[in-house]
Amino acid sequence: MRRGPGSLYRRVQSLRFAAGRDRQAIGRFLRADYPIALPLASRLGLVARFVRITNHVRTYHTQAEMLTVADRVFRLADRPGLTVLEAGAGKGGGTAKLSLVARLAGARLVVCDSFRGMPPNVERHENIYGRTTEFRAGAFRGTLSLVRRTVERFGAPEACELVPGWFADTLPGLVRPLDVVLLDVDLLDSTRTCVRWLFPRIRPGGVLLSQDGHLRATIALFGDATFWRAEVGIEPPVVHGLGRSKLVEIPAAASTAYRTNDTGGGPSGPPPVDDVRSLLA
Repeated sequence: MRRGPGSLYRRVQSLRFAAGRDRQAIGRFLRADYPIALPLASRLGLVARFVRITNHVRTYHTQAEMLTVADRVFRLADRPGLTVLEAGAGKGGGTAKLSLVARLAGARLVVCDSFRGMPPNVERHENIYGRTTEFRAGAFRGTLSLVRRTVERFGAPEACELVPGWFADTLPGLVRPLDVVLLDVDLLDSTRTCVRWLFPRIRPGGVLLSQDGHLRATIALFGDATFWRAEVGIEPPVVHGLGRSKLVEIPAAASTAYRTNDTGGGPSGPPPVDDVRSLLA
């Protein structure tokens, strides 16, 4: 039996997960209070479109994870200039879902990805489930044209801005206030680059979420007080779900007065760090 995107098997599995694994998250989303009018019909329609996208596009997240991200966006839906940033688009399934959320919330979705897959790297990871993995160069590649077509077919392209390039090249020039940031970048070096450039730009009340919280190197990085102080330029924040969940959440600081330090951390962005091997040991 064929099991890939578009298959009957995948559609049946999506319904099974919606009735089981993702049921509580769906229920919470349907009952949540938000600062904008979001009728039950709109919420059910969004969940249905999430399921449809999963049926047709290879994704690497659960509906519960994406509904959690959607919830954080809708909580800020009355904020002027609301901006959501996704780092790591894959085949565009998550991008299409977030674009629908952005349209409903009156937000702008900025999507940063190389659109060439993983960069060359020597990282080897262990996750909290006891398995090891490597992310070979080119893995999870979704070309710019493929992601654009996915968003046009399943999402809201008018709410979406695609920014192609390696994070180290594009993020320094992305000077704008952010509200919700979602990372799905796998590599420790990529996570480090994204957090150092993006977290200081999140407005108070916003949040950074990472779908790489199951990787022990990411856990070590997020739990490293020296990283936050010396490279990001803030005191170590609370990291919800650290060491326990694949999706972890880091609320932004209550004040925009980030301190600058001698490594250049803070709103102006830090210099690159070359050696990540100590956290992979």
